[in-house]
Amino acid sequence: MLKLKQIIVFFGLLVFISAQIFAQDVTTCQNNESDSTILPVAISWPDNRNKQPLDKKNWLTIQQLSQPQLQQAVWVDVRSGNKNEESGLDMLAIPLHQLSGAQFLFDKPVILVGSGFDQLPINQTIKHLRKKGFKHIFALSGGIYAWQKLHQPVHLRQQEISAEEFLSGGKTIHWQIITLGLNAEQLATLPEQPVKQFAQTQITASALKQFIHNNAKSSDDFIRYVLISPDEQTLKRLQQQISFADSSNIIWLRGGITAYQHYVQQQTKLIKHAGQSLSRPCRLTI
Repeated sequence: MLKLKQIIVFFGLLVFISAQIFAQDVTTCQNNESDSTILPVAISWPDNRNKQPLDKKNWLTIQQLSQPQLQQAVWVDVRSGNKNEESGLDMLAIPLHQLSGAQFLFDKPVILVGSGFDQLPINQTIKHLRKKGFKHIFALSGGIYAWQKLHQPVHLRQQEISAEEFLSGGKTIHWQIITLGLNAEQLATLPEQPVKQFAQTQITASALKQFIHNNAKSSDDFIRYVLISPDEQTLKRLQQQISFADSSNIIWLRGGITAYQHYVQQQTKLIKHAGQSLSRPCRLTI
């Protein structure tokens, strides 16, 4: 009888301890749930107001491609994760970090084609390759966008860029931002100040077109204006209402400021938790 009581007490204690551990697991799991909300006060928003300079001798515009010494140049697609078979481009596909091993290009004129928003790593790579003896290596300003304009003319109406491209490209490209219906908190999260802010009640096709027309001027940058809406729904509505006769240097931020904020928040979390162990999965274990 005594042993039976001891067994009952032992199992009771075991159940109690297991319940405590389970409660801790649930609490930990709940605390590790991802927060989809944007908290501007908790994030150091990027600043692209001071553009980083590029070595002009490393970059070619579309107009400069007519130089005789470039007629037999080798074109190389250096966009990350891109395969020549998939892109359909009539050029070599070599990842940027593997160019130094492409010795067959050593004494040839070479033109690198990036995404258009990866100018800093391309500029650094060219500087490194020139020191190794690649004397005739250049990059096309505007990357694949400029190449398509040259070889595959298409109307780029309603062209969009991702939040990642917006942030990385803004480090070097002297584009101008036009906001459409953003509030004060959203404006504060932008990486650079807009040249024009339209309130919700001011957004009209004629007003936007008039502003762009009045401020039009020649520029070597392949994107002149970036249009930013509050969110994806507003973006699609504005794109249906507003079109441009010549939109080759006008682009929209995909998903609006909301998509950009989520991208920065995601990157901030990845950096903050780099090197830390992954949280335990939310499941019942006995």
